[in-house]
Amino acid sequence: MAFQIQNPDNELSPFTGMAREHWVESGKFLLNGVFQHIADLDKPIVMPRQHEITYPQPDDPPWKFRSQEFEGLARTLMLAAPVLKDEPDLTLNGKRVSDYYANQVLRATDPKSPGYLMTLTDIINQHGVRQYQHTVEGAALAIGLMFSRDLIWNKFSRAERDQVAAFISDIAHHRTIGNNWRFFNVLMMTFLKVNGYEIDEAALKDHVQHLMAFYVGNGWYRDDATFDYYNPWGFHFYGPIWCSWYAYEHEPEAATIIEQRHGEFMRTYPRMFARDGRQLMWGRSIIYRCAAAAAFGGAFLLKHTTVEPGLARRIASGNIMQFIGRDNVFLNGVPCLGYYGPFAPLVQFYSCAASPFWLSKAYIALTLPADSPFWTATESEGDWADIGTETRSIFLEGPGILVVNHGTAGTTELLPAKVPKRDPYYAQLAYSTHFPWEAEAPEGATAMTYSIREADENLPFITPLELGFIREEDGIVYRQFNTKPEGLGDPNKGGINKGSEKIDLAEIIVPGGMVRVDRLRLPYKHEIHLGHYGLPRINGIEAKVSRLSAGGCDAITAAIDGRQVALVACHGWDGVDAMVHEKRHAESDRSTVIYAHRRRDKDYRGMDVLVTVLLHKTTDEPWTEQELSVVKQCELLPWTETGSPCGMRITLTNGTTIEIDYREADKSVVH
Repeated sequence: MAFQIQNPDNELSPFTGMAREHWVESGKFLLNGVFQHIADLDKPIVMPRQHEITYPQPDDPPWKFRSQEFEGLARTLMLAAPVLKDEPDLTLNGKRVSDYYANQVLRATDPKSPGYLMTLTDIINQHGVRQYQHTVEGAALAIGLMFSRDLIWNKFSRAERDQVAAFISDIAHHRTIGNNWRFFNVLMMTFLKVNGYEIDEAALKDHVQHLMAFYVGNGWYRDDATFDYYNPWGFHFYGPIWCSWYAYEHEPEAATIIEQRHGEFMRTYPRMFARDGRQLMWGRSIIYRCAAAAAFGGAFLLKHTTVEPGLARRIASGNIMQFIGRDNVFLNGVPCLGYYGPFAPLVQFYSCAASPFWLSKAYIALTLPADSPFWTATESEGDWADIGTETRSIFLEGPGILVVNHGTAGTTELLPAKVPKRDPYYAQLAYSTHFPWEAEAPEGATAMTYSIREADENLPFITPLELGFIREEDGIVYRQFNTKPEGLGDPNKGGINKGSEKIDLAEIIVPGGMVRVDRLRLPYKHEIHLGHYGLPRINGIEAKVSRLSAGGCDAITAAIDGRQVALVACHGWDGVDAMVHEKRHAESDRSTVIYAHRRRDKDYRGMDVLVTVLLHKTTDEPWTEQELSVVKQCELLPWTETGSPCGMRITLTNGTTIEIDYREADKSVVH
């Protein structure tokens, strides 16, 4: 039941065909799926449960069921509100949409109603727990009410407004989690204040001060211990809303800071999308999908923005269609808990069936007037037009991220760092717009990372624990994996070392991929794999695997329609192979990963350097030996001029010579 663009506007939008009216139609399409599950005006939005991990569990206390209903109400209202601006009389499944939400908001906030959702005070008093999910949805409710103010809020009686305000105020003035969540309290308090209700002014300032203190540069804020899409769908979504509602008039200094940082973010954020607008599958909560486009609409709530409007709409439209244009995204008429299809490794304990409607944030663009540049500018490709067939990179020192755009393939890769935990959402070697990540495979060959285990122990392969940032130098990013494989560092599992084992990483970016030059610091006998991106089985057809030679080195390739990967083992490896994984990939229940492997059966054999070429393309022409022969020569340097052991001099076939020096590698920064 994918959304299809009818009568595309190819003059205004030559790349996607989507103009404002198509956005409205796509929003109605999503809402229609929601309203299939609404029997009458008094029934809350509760969509069929999709996965056993999700809340609420059958034996959960009542407040968790209320949280589920709150998500269904608030997140879909964030979508309905901007759509209703264009179609205030919208009727779906026989119900006038604005009447339904008005009724539900009053039922949800009335303690005497069977649809009452409970305040945080109620939950604490009755169950002795702090239930923060209400804080998330309280902010979504405030945003939805603000953007539908004329249709819903202003039509409430004074007593009804007081009832709703008291409910929101209770949530807004409770404790919150000390990350992007502070913006939830900011938005709720601000909604109350601009509508004439008293708030704790000191608490509002405290939240704003702490949010701004998370800034690290390049437009990025640290969220908890990581960097991810909570920047665009959190900080750079709520910030512009707050400025437009309140801060420009009452907190101009804070508004200027938010606007400047948003502008800095927008100078490079468009480069994180593929040429066609696809986003990277990266970070937690990725079931929210095209919420990643929220910052583009938010940019035009600000007085000044650095992003070109035609580019902003082109990316946002492409990002939306990346998902709603696919049949398998939908289950029971609504976006499933997954990425393309249902995918258990993406489902988190704080998810319920309504959670994917966080993607409603992308539709903030519909709150902009029809004459906004976002809607009137002709679509453009931005930097992609200049990149052409080249490969170009941007390094962002604040979050420790390298963004790589491959012009020929039209793909974007992200190389992360500063990751303090073993987590496939964050700690893979690279993330691609066209090759979704895979879950960890205990049998080995986990996609786009190292898999390690102690030789002869018959333990599962595990992936590295931390991914630290060392430095960026001459276009090469130096990072470090802290591996801590089972057995090697755990005396309870046969380990004899209480320290950690490391892999010092260096990437040379080349057209269509990278040359990995990685120094092993694994003193004990071990098995190690390096996997490429996995390729899904599509329409029952497995990836075609081919083995060949490139410049005298073992090489292996894998291909499906429109996507291919290649791996060349240039130095330090025993060989190459392929492995089929079950239920690891976001697009299919089976996937193929090509990988390099090596095994060492004795302790203390000295450091070694692994040199590997990893390439990809989005055409079906077979790989040529010339394409695969990226590296001409590898020369191990026992000692570099800085005194670092085991460097490497790489000569590429294009004549470039690069010396890799892992000096001061243990300055690696994970925070």
